[in-house]
Amino acid sequence: MAKIRGSQKGLTMIEVLVSLMIFLVVLLAIYQLFDTSHATYASGTRKQDVQQQARLAMDEIVKRVRMAGYFPENFAAVPAVPALANRIRVGAANGLAVYGDMDQTGASKIFLFCFDGSSIRYNTGAFNAATSYTCNQGEALADNVTALSFQYFTAATATTPPALLAPPLDAQGLGATPDMTTTTARDSVETVIITLTARETVIHQDPQTYTLTSTVRLRNAN
Repeated sequence: MAKIRGSQKGLTMIEVLVSLMIFLVVLLAIYQLFDTSHATYASGTRKQDVQQQARLAMDEIVKRVRMAGYFPENFAAVPAVPALANRIRVGAANGLAVYGDMDQTGASKIFLFCFDGSSIRYNTGAFNAATSYTCNQGEALADNVTALSFQYFTAATATTPPALLAPPLDAQGLGATPDMTTTTARDSVETVIITLTARETVIHQDPQTYTLTSTVRLRNAN
């Protein structure tokens, strides 16, 4: 009976190595594509988070500052209470302390917004407590912030445009209970311009900077 002879020839070592190298090159290309896509997605998400955090912080500041000077205690019928005044307690270049019931709890208190060098701080407290005016107290509203500044303007008249006031108003800064003996500059403020700058570091790219500006007109006259 005739024997069926099949080919006994297999792959040589060189062919195996070449096939393996091709496979590794394709695998490396797929990995690099995935890694680049993942880095791009993570960077985009991080930039979006920084922008969103900055917007939320700005919205919170604007909402509170706009209502400065709302004192529900002044409208109490019985018993009568002393009239509260002075909606701005501290007007510094990098911090603003306003007074009133800006969170609608029924009681007026200090609301402080300031920049501590790396984040925006939000603090509340009693008007006669030094900690209410201290920037390292309270909670952080936004990180990745490089600057927060306030500009103060008087009201315009028929003959005079708004005047820019130089902070700190009435020489009262942060870190201590302000002196309310002389409040001429603080009481004359009608408009506050708030500028917030956030910076996001992106790998293999130049840092990206976002600047937000809001003009706030104070609603409640003294």
